[in-house]
Amino acid sequence: MFIGRERRARRSDDLAMALQYLLSAQRERAGLTHILLGTTDGILLAYDGDRSECEELAAYAPFIAKGQGFALDPRRLGGVSVHPFQCGRESLLLVLRGERAPEAVAPVLMASIEGVVRILGA
Repeated sequence: MFIGRERRARRSDDLAMALQYLLSAQRERAGLTHILLGTTDGILLAYDGDRSECEELAAYAPFIAKGQGFALDPRRLGGVSVHPFQCGRESLLLVLRGERAPEAVAPVLMASIEGVVRILGA
């Protein structure tokens, strides 16, 4: 008899903790230094990585997503990619930071977005 194995090692009914577990697993899977979920207003919702750096990235993410210029040493944003997506009626931003090739993080990007949408029930 085959007994199914739960693919997620950690789970939670608490939305904040569930998002944290998702982002932590995806960051590790992709070998990223940071992964975060933010709003289009620059508010950090969930993250995995150094908190202060994630807060800074969340603040800059809306400008990066819109292609708007801002005065900042470009080295502060090295390896950063910002990915807007819809979750129900909300526009959110998934921010990845790491020195991995885009094709290496594409599966993690999609799985992260799908996971956020699933967790938030949109």
